[in-house]
Amino acid sequence: MINHQPVPGKFYINHTGQLIKVSYLLYAHARLSTIVLEYQDGGRLYVSNDEWEFLELKPYSDWFLGKKTVDSGQEI
Repeated sequence: MINHQPVPGKFYINHTGQLIKVSYLLYAHARLSTIVLEYQDGGRLYVSNDEWEFLELKPYSDWFLGKKTVDSGQEI
């Protein structure tokens, strides 16, 4: 699984092709605790840092440009 760190304002594509934006990063005790995602229809999803890793999101720029990655995270 390729892991990308959440970046506020950055867009991602999920496995069904939906465009999702990272709206906010919420911290508790100086650690990332919650990531607020926003769908195009305005719906919001709150996920923990642990859940973020399992969402299988791909950065929109990579998807749009057709970049492929290998398991090591390197572009090919």
